[in-house]
Amino acid sequence: MPSTKWTGRRLMAARAAVAATLPAPCGQCGKTVHPTDAWVIGHKIPRVLRPDLTWEPTNWQVEHRACSDRTGAAVAKQKRELAILPTAAPGNPAPFPSSLSPAQRAPVAVREGLSWSVEVMRATPWLAEFAEVPEDASPPLWMSPPHPDAVDSYGAETVAWIERTQRLRLRWWQRLAIVRQLEHAADGSLCWRTVLESAPRRSGKSVRIRGMALWRMAHAERFGERQEVVHTGSDLAVCRKVQKDAWRWGEAQEWTVVRGNGKEAMETPDGDTWLVRAQSAVYGWDTTYGIVDESWDVSPDAVSEGLEPSLLERLWAQLHMTSTAHRKATSLMPGRIAAALATDDGETLIILWGAPPGADVGDPPVWRAASPHWSADRERMIRKAYARALAGEADPELDDPDPIAGFTSQYLNMWPLRQRKTQRGEAVVDEAAWALLVDDVPDGAPAAAAVESWFADGVSLALAWRVAEQVVVSVSDHPDLASAVEALRESGFKGTAIVGKSLMTDPALAKVRKKAGEGRVAAAVQDLGRLLAADAVRHDGGEHLSGQVLAVRTLPGADGPRMASQGRADAIKAAVWAAARARVRAGSTRIKVLSSA
Repeated sequence: MPSTKWTGRRLMAARAAVAATLPAPCGQCGKTVHPTDAWVIGHKIPRVLRPDLTWEPTNWQVEHRACSDRTGAAVAKQKRELAILPTAAPGNPAPFPSSLSPAQRAPVAVREGLSWSVEVMRATPWLAEFAEVPEDASPPLWMSPPHPDAVDSYGAETVAWIERTQRLRLRWWQRLAIVRQLEHAADGSLCWRTVLESAPRRSGKSVRIRGMALWRMAHAERFGERQEVVHTGSDLAVCRKVQKDAWRWGEAQEWTVVRGNGKEAMETPDGDTWLVRAQSAVYGWDTTYGIVDESWDVSPDAVSEGLEPSLLERLWAQLHMTSTAHRKATSLMPGRIAAALATDDGETLIILWGAPPGADVGDPPVWRAASPHWSADRERMIRKAYARALAGEADPELDDPDPIAGFTSQYLNMWPLRQRKTQRGEAVVDEAAWALLVDDVPDGAPAAAAVESWFADGVSLALAWRVAEQVVVSVSDHPDLASAVEALRESGFKGTAIVGKSLMTDPALAKVRKKAGEGRVAAAVQDLGRLLAADAVRHDGGEHLSGQVLAVRTLPGADGPRMASQGRADAIKAAVWAAARARVRAGSTRIKVLSSA
């Protein structure tokens, strides 16, 4: 029988899937739940009444944590008064799907027709050769279908020209992208005015950009006007390197090459040019092919007010934006990608490789699926990068102090496609890092216990076990002190419990051996931070402790951190108390902390 325990890696996966649907209405109050709010997965029919529906996604609803906490007592009352409802009969399961649909898992609305389709490829003459994906490649996660006005593509001849003149063999994905970019209508005009292209780092984007720029310059007669390629990006040195690798070839064709810093250019005898310019210097040109390289860090104004106006009135002009994802991206690329995924404007080609929302970032098949080109060397590179991220080592090349966020952006190309509200204060740990600390609860009676309440919103019970030299803590949520004491009794705990000072004289604890816990919330949060910094914390993914840990925020104070968040923190206090008590008894220097909803 499937487990009804609302904990573990399965819960963390469910939370990641639901997080991808935010913002969304709260199932309790109806107000919007934003990604940075304190939130939980609630159950439309409470788990205490229908445990068989615990893992049914259509029984889930996102709720503000405060709203969820307020319903705890009511649910307990329902359980006492109504008892447990009957479950679905054998052979007649409840009519719910077993998992979230792709639309539910998507970070934004994704229109139909963007998923890879072998049938579409085979049915399109100029794309048929790409229907069979070679062993060293992966198809895009999302790609626009063939343009409805397209009758063919200049891609095949362009690929042949690039490979012949540059003396290289383009990768499968590079050939596919070029063929898609150069789809043309019956009158010969290009169908796509904007190309949004995204792939993980070190996929070969620079080779493709260079080839396309040179081809346009060398084939001005096809376009019917002088070609002016304007190339900008997040790092002028990177843009310069893309062009620099073509300088010798250009000079061999008797093209003029200007190498001066900030003035880099190539020019054909007929006046076709390729200019490398800073973001602030893209204004006033007569651009026929605009390139925005590593556009994650490019100002939206540089494109909307600089490059795009310069493309007006040009024949077959194209804006080519390419980049790997980045957590600190400006709104330019995430906004354009989100818009292209949601709607078809008739002139934007999107072609994106990456891991889907909710994917297991530590799974090698996910790494391969996210990579347009695959090799043993790439696998080794990603495996080492993931190991460094797990160890908390920030990669200076990624320009991101968060190792896991840097890894998922750069190697799995997972974009932050939703704009998030700024939240006051510093988090103790981010959700990605917390999710990596999931572990299992041990068997046997606990060695320590702690109980703390949060006014009338609920009571937290933390149980701690000694495992060799380690300490394991599990935290559960209860609507009242009586139910927490009952759970403590059922756990088999025989020692002295640590109890919040306000609970010491409560009659429910009359028969419990107890000692008053000390320390304010800020102190407990600071202690938790020390455990995390020492890599001494693990949890089972339970939503009660996880929700509080991920929601808590602090600000620097004269005498130590002060609280910026105002939500519940009783689970944190109880966990820290229980861990400390068990640690003293075990003489351990390493702690595992686990939470159970």
